[in-house]
Amino acid sequence: MTLTAHCAFLAAESGYRLHMQLKAEAGLKTAARQLCFSLAHPMNAQSLSGAELKQRQGDWHCLQLEEAWEGQKPLSIEFCGAGKPYKLTDLPYGIYVVTEQGPQQVIAERQPDRQFAEATPLDRSPQLIPRPQQWEPGSERLPWPGQFKLLGEGWQQNWLERLSSRLSGTAPVNLGSEGLPCRLVHEPELETACRLRLSEGGAELSYRDSAGRQAVQAYWLQLLLQWQTLGSLPDCYLEASPRFEYRGVHLDVVRHFFPTGTLVEWLDLFALFQFNHFHWHLTDDDAWRVPSDAFPQLAELACWRGHDLPLPPQMGTGPAPYGGCYSKGEISAVVERAAELGLTVIPEMDIPGHARALLKSLPELVEAEDQSVYKSVQHYSDNTLNPALESTWSVITTLIDEWCELFPGELFHLGSDEVPEGVWQQSPAALTWAAEHQRPVSDLHGDFMARLEHYLQQRGKVTMGWEEIRTGEAVSPATWVLSWQGTQAGKNAAEAGHPVVMTPAQHCYLDLAISTEENDPGYYWAGTVNLKQAWEYQPIEGIAGTAREHIKGIQACLWTELVSTREEAEFMFFPRLLALAEVGWGANQYQTFDAFTDASRHWMSLLARLGVRGRDETQGW
Repeated sequence: MTLTAHCAFLAAESGYRLHMQLKAEAGLKTAARQLCFSLAHPMNAQSLSGAELKQRQGDWHCLQLEEAWEGQKPLSIEFCGAGKPYKLTDLPYGIYVVTEQGPQQVIAERQPDRQFAEATPLDRSPQLIPRPQQWEPGSERLPWPGQFKLLGEGWQQNWLERLSSRLSGTAPVNLGSEGLPCRLVHEPELETACRLRLSEGGAELSYRDSAGRQAVQAYWLQLLLQWQTLGSLPDCYLEASPRFEYRGVHLDVVRHFFPTGTLVEWLDLFALFQFNHFHWHLTDDDAWRVPSDAFPQLAELACWRGHDLPLPPQMGTGPAPYGGCYSKGEISAVVERAAELGLTVIPEMDIPGHARALLKSLPELVEAEDQSVYKSVQHYSDNTLNPALESTWSVITTLIDEWCELFPGELFHLGSDEVPEGVWQQSPAALTWAAEHQRPVSDLHGDFMARLEHYLQQRGKVTMGWEEIRTGEAVSPATWVLSWQGTQAGKNAAEAGHPVVMTPAQHCYLDLAISTEENDPGYYWAGTVNLKQAWEYQPIEGIAGTAREHIKGIQACLWTELVSTREEAEFMFFPRLLALAEVGWGANQYQTFDAFTDASRHWMSLLARLGVRGRDETQGW
């Protein structure tokens, strides 16, 4: 039995008006009395026709039907709401009805359009992304030798073999005691980070330090993959150094879960394009993805969503239990793969807001007498920790201790974003704290971050947070700041002496749609971000004097409210991630956008051969 839904926005004088019509092929075995779905743009409950709003949590809406639906006739529902959503990805998703036999999934008829790039014929000119400062292809063609002999210490042989074996239609690289000699040489006095020479006599890869060793092998691997595909390669010479020391990729695995095998394969690609930090968004309102020895209920309750579970469906995940929790072994596998590739893993524990999954699993963190009224940006009224409770400090520091054992990197991200207005205002514990300290209740946010910063420093860690971590200017200038709503917060933080990573949504958020087309998936709250907008970004523009020295780099961010599969993630990543690789390296300073676009076409074909499902150019980049 197949249930389908046709959803469409109708003309409205103000706000939006939405019509839903459900059909059943052959009726229902038992009548449906509830209709549930995810919707990012909350409805006006008073405008509903055909049902009434029974419950709303986050983007999950549960409607009680006015009449039981048996499926013999179509079911029609209409409602209105604020805003002017217009994309197919704005429509209800994760739709299901609830019958006496349980929930039944409904298939939405209208789906966004995703055209994936395919492998196309390559020209015979190798392309490197990000483009090195000095890149000189020669005139002599070198046939593919097939076999290579690696000389010197520090080769990442496993990485080379993994990516080579993924390349369809070619024989993998053969490494042994015979073949074209490839020498890896440490030259501490080298003026650039790395240098590479390829001739008929072999390849010489020189590097200044460990970062240069990683960089030169990434370029060498790019050349090998093209050599392997084209069958021949020109002799060539390159020198390269990065513009920014921090070049990051952020991934949200909370809204939708991605298995470890997928993550480590993506790490291979991130490193290939010279990214060196992986920001792992592991907790949020909708799930907690890290196990805890002290609080096993996090793995039992906080990582699963579903109908009749403590955490309801969100972001279209539907009625069946959905989610997952990374085991300690899986986390170690990601950390170890990243370290092999020169990537630092930055774990994010998003607090004190965005903590609903934690609060639902640990009710001792909820103050029963707290009558504060608030609503988060994601429409929750119960998602914020109360720093005035002793239990909050005890639980969070215990979890931090456990995470410090799992994540050896120096940077530790505490979130700190989007704490709603109105929190703690009617909390007895918060009011007591305010009286004792003679400070407003709202100061709890900054005070909590400052205390945790000091705690992390004692553990040998450096605190990082979204731009709101500077609330009340309570944290010290040692805390790293990620500027995400725009660039002004990054400029202000840099001028105050904070290390800053620029990740403004208008250039760096890859969950934003590329175009305004109705069927083009993605958000657009900060506008759309096409390939040129990403590539043209200048992170230090408008920042003067010594503040420029505090801009450590840039970061691409993929949030996954509208991204549920590996293919959908790669569709949003590529080719825009290539553009941000150029920004982080500084290659957009010395080549044209047209030249970069040509290189992107070349690499999107290569990525398709590697099994990557990037966006096809016919759909617009």
